[in-house]
Amino acid sequence: MTDQTALARSPALVGQIVVWSLTLVLAVLAAIFAPEGFRFTWLALVCSIGVIAAFVRELSTHTQNGFIIRVAVLCTGSFLIVSIVAGVAGLAELLTY
Repeated sequence: MTDQTALARSPALVGQIVVWSLTLVLAVLAAIFAPEGFRFTWLALVCSIGVIAAFVRELSTHTQNGFIIRVAVLCTGSFLIVSIVAGVAGLAELLTY
């Protein structure tokens, strides 16, 4: 089995995609449906939910080796997703005025 085949079948990759997908969906929903003055407050809450989901996902694997690195990668990915959505929401808000 090659490294790419092992990575494609890796449950760690599936867990990362699930956490990042959850963060993306919640961030888009917060950017669309949050009240006008509280949009970025809701996006900060979504970022917090992404961090908590990363810890829950990694603690549920019961794997000790590389725990900090996996959590850091998940949290960084969630932060980047929320930052991109916040940037797009901020740009859209600027263009509407």
